[in-house]
Amino acid sequence: MTAPHFEILGPDAPGPVVVEVPHAGLGLDPLTARGLGLPSIALDAGAPWADSDVGAAAVCEGLEARGVRRVVATASRYVVDLNSEPRVPTPYEDKLPPGLGDVRRFSCAGVMWWERRRSRAEVEALLAEVFAPYHDAVAAELAASCARHGRAALLAVHTYPDGGRKDAPDVVLGTRDGRCARPAVRDALARAARDHGLSVGVEAPFPGGYSVLRHAAPCVDAIQIELARALVCSPGDRRRPALDPDRVARMTAVLRSLVDALAIELSLGAP
Repeated sequence: MTAPHFEILGPDAPGPVVVEVPHAGLGLDPLTARGLGLPSIALDAGAPWADSDVGAAAVCEGLEARGVRRVVATASRYVVDLNSEPRVPTPYEDKLPPGLGDVRRFSCAGVMWWERRRSRAEVEALLAEVFAPYHDAVAAELAASCARHGRAALLAVHTYPDGGRKDAPDVVLGTRDGRCARPAVRDALARAARDHGLSVGVEAPFPGGYSVLRHAAPCVDAIQIELARALVCSPGDRRRPALDPDRVARMTAVLRSLVDALAIELSLGAP
């Protein structure tokens, strides 16, 4: 099944784990790019790719064999950030002179520019066209999993540019300090990651974004997982990251193990 700005992938019968990848998208047509004020310097530098969650969708391939349904964004995060609280400009901001309220953008591609301030009408249109349908789809998948299994889990998959720091954790698990998932669920994921020799950060530096807050519920444990980009990319120019097939394959196997651990923990906590 394909929607205009995201894909829904997986088996017909949902398992207890739902995966979402909100920053996987690269969809940014030239007209949209011009409307956003995205300059050619950003496009030429590869900003849409460098600032996506590089490899996040790739490591989720094959999860349907474990009953996982996936909601994967195809629209670029430059169109709308699906993991941030939506902010609609006030009527006052709509009346600001051109140029005031513009946003400075810094890209992992190594370029900087000023992005044009969007009007209230533009933001409301994007929320209606892209943001709301995406999160409605995530909610529907979780509801189906809860109905079938009694409990469900949302695993929000991201990658982050670790900057080559040796102290950067391989994996960061965020549940908003336990508000979005039971500690036992988070800890089961941490153990599974460590069993693969990965270092794990808990709640820092990524405590979890909008998705886990929105979709956590009495029957839903919502966890954000951040994978260091070095786990899936070749060494080299961090401004133009390239996926390494062997590293992606390893992390695909790791993610499958994490999904297995998550499913086991959900079954232990099911009514």
